[in-house]
Amino acid sequence: MYKYWCNLDENIYIAETDQQYKQYAGLNFNINILKKLSFLRMENTQLFLKEYCSEDTPKSLITNILETYANSYTKNLEINLHITRNKKIMTKKHKFKDKYVNWSNWRQFNNYENSSNFRKEVFDEFIIKTNHIAPYIDFRFKKISNVYEKFSRKNQFFEHLDLDPLKGYLFDEKFSYNQLYQFVQRLGLKARKPFIEKLDFFSNLILNRAAEYHDDFYFFRNKIFADYENIFHKINPIVEVKKILKSMNFNLSRISFDNVDRPNKYPSPICFFVKIPTDIRILYKSENPYFDIQSCFHESGHAMHASSIAPDLDYWNKYFLPMGVAEIFSILMERLTKNPIYLKSILSTTKIDNVFFEKLQQRTNFMELFFVTFYAANSLMKMEFWKQHLSIKKTNSLYNKLVKKFTNIDLPGEYWMLHHILPESVMYVPSYLIAAVRAKELETILVSEFGDMWWSDKNSGKYLKKLMNDGAEIDLTFSKLNSVAFIDEITDN
Repeated sequence: MYKYWCNLDENIYIAETDQQYKQYAGLNFNINILKKLSFLRMENTQLFLKEYCSEDTPKSLITNILETYANSYTKNLEINLHITRNKKIMTKKHKFKDKYVNWSNWRQFNNYENSSNFRKEVFDEFIIKTNHIAPYIDFRFKKISNVYEKFSRKNQFFEHLDLDPLKGYLFDEKFSYNQLYQFVQRLGLKARKPFIEKLDFFSNLILNRAAEYHDDFYFFRNKIFADYENIFHKINPIVEVKKILKSMNFNLSRISFDNVDRPNKYPSPICFFVKIPTDIRILYKSENPYFDIQSCFHESGHAMHASSIAPDLDYWNKYFLPMGVAEIFSILMERLTKNPIYLKSILSTTKIDNVFFEKLQQRTNFMELFFVTFYAANSLMKMEFWKQHLSIKKTNSLYNKLVKKFTNIDLPGEYWMLHHILPESVMYVPSYLIAAVRAKELETILVSEFGDMWWSDKNSGKYLKKLMNDGAEIDLTFSKLNSVAFIDEITDN
């Protein structure tokens, strides 16, 4: 029934994602083409919602088409947010590589700038300048919410489904609101005390002082590994990850890598599923040699997943992957960059002892604790944002309280608008925590079945591809979502 509609929507998606990739890569792209393709997708998804939906339509298809329509409907605001963010979130007081510091190179600046006062100046200025992007964020999210209200109000079928942005996400992830809230809250609180202790220790070790609000997660993610730059700088992440994918018999011809540094390139690593499974593109730019390995492996996990999805699956099972599924394999691959056995294999020619690996493990565990506490705050904020229909001002206040609760850091509430996910995605952030627990469970199975060096075994690749092959219909019975093993692993003494 949906075959030809799906074929059309897939082709529009491919053309639109190709343009979006170029925008994020800092390459020349045609903004008019992007806007027109977005308009076409909006019209096409609206057609589906008005004419194709029936009681027999899979609810997962409806939730994803509705979200796609809402995103396309607000695409111009998203594009304007990207443009305004790079133009207005900038300072003329400081430079990075002869370019004024802006939102796109801010993290790189923080990594290389030794003056805490200069970093604070930029941070404070950027917080003030969130007033330039707040209207776009506010208006876009309100329009997205209105899309759900409109379809529920005008169509009894949608009213029966009881959908809004948060409920659509919860349905796809197979959580109730209370289940997700408790999962995130429990994880964040378990990590809170050890994180605060480690933050004090590592701040004094690295900065010779207690951490301050401008020493954010992304600053520590690079700075904590600065001592190891000379050890990791000779490692080529792309070469190493290709070796692993080849060992597990994944199809490398379907995956491309772009690590070129460009002025307006997106600051965070990202993977584009341009055409599943044959055209998958990875973007990242260098911040720190060790983090570069982590980011490249993370995005390669996304790529090996998307490139292994069966091409003959229904359109919605190929492209509409639950986010808590999409992040499993990326985090699984990233875990290798923290695995002493794997690291010893790629650093075998370097003269280092076990003390090095012990110290590295302590630092990676600290960053995992930072990740859990930070993303617990991010997740609960976004859940409450949609549930309570919060204004930007109230969201800022809530965010400040949640970050303080989980990390003990008095972070300005406006900071969430400078994040790369929070002001753009409807939800997404809880999916990182869900997937982190699942990735630990999956790795335990791989070690049990294929040994400590499972990544070098073609049979483990065969096992993973069987999981990935089913797209959104993945068999998740390997996961009990038991966070105990995950938390125990990152809580060292």
